Amino acid sequence: MTGSTPHSLLNRFTLCMLFLALCPAVARAQYEITLKLNKENYLTYEGVEASVTVMNRTGADVVLGGPNNTPWLSFDIIDPQTRPVPPMRFRSEENIVFKSGSTITRKIALSDQFTFSDFGNYIVVANVYHPPSQQYIASNRARGGFSASKPFWSKPFGVPLGLAGAGQIRRYELSVLKDFEHTNLYLRLLEDKTNMNLATFSLGSWIHVADPQITLDKENRLNVLFMTQPHIYSHIIINTQGNVVKRLYFKEIEANRPHLVVDPTQNVIVQGGEFFDPTIVVPSRPSGRSIKDRPPGL
Repeated sequence: MTGSTPHSLLNRFTLCMLFLALCPAVARAQYEITLKLNKENYLTYEGVEASVTVMNRTGADVVLGGPNNTPWLSFDIIDPQTRPVPPMRFRSEENIVFKSGSTITRKIALSDQFTFSDFGNYIVVANVYHPPSQQYIASNRARGGFSASKPFWSKPFGVPLGLAGAGQIRRYELSVLKDFEHTNLYLRLLEDKTNMNLATFSLGSWIHVADPQITLDKENRLNVLFMTQPHIYSHIIINTQGNVVKRLYFKEIEANRPHLVVDPTQNVIVQGGEFFDPTIVVPSRPSGRSIKDRPPGL
């Protein structure tokens, strides 16, 4: 048996390198991965949710799981200074049988593991493990733009006894974030001394025909009343933990606008206008009969 010639070794090396170069492309063809973020524009520290959809185009069932019992789904993030963030891996169901031709979707709260604190553009890529090729396959690149906004209103308060963080001094802040179509009203909850962010989220679209009405009730919960649609006002109550505990809507009737009132028991109520339920569909008025619909003889 003759030994390998230098020419044959070179051919083998070339074929091997070609095979390695083609592996990622082949694997990407096996999985179709789409990544979407829940929106395009955020306030810094706001929660970010990623939706990952994977279609199995391998032509065979795949047992979906990561190598050595690691998660099969991870994310790479590049911050606004183009610095990579340590990869985030999310535990999911083990040993998922991913049927050929089927699609799975996972929604992941990225902000549970990473704080989007800088203003600018973050780039997110999802990675799904492909067991046959033993590699992670990357999705498309999704962009999230983050803006900083100076609060137009703030109020420190103490957390009542019996609640998490009792005795702490915290601070509510309200700010606005404008995009191409809307002006959104935002709530931020902070520790007053350290400025540590505890919660940041949008209260909804704000039409600034009138300024928001803002006050605290006897439990130090924040009450905000603002116009969210023409003639429609939203009353939102946020507790000291940064959770929305109530959201009601009221409709302006002619010049009678809803407004916040503190009653004698220090409860905050809405007076004026009328209660509005956006889930109720008002039936359209029936159209008049046509000549063809008239009873015989008329």
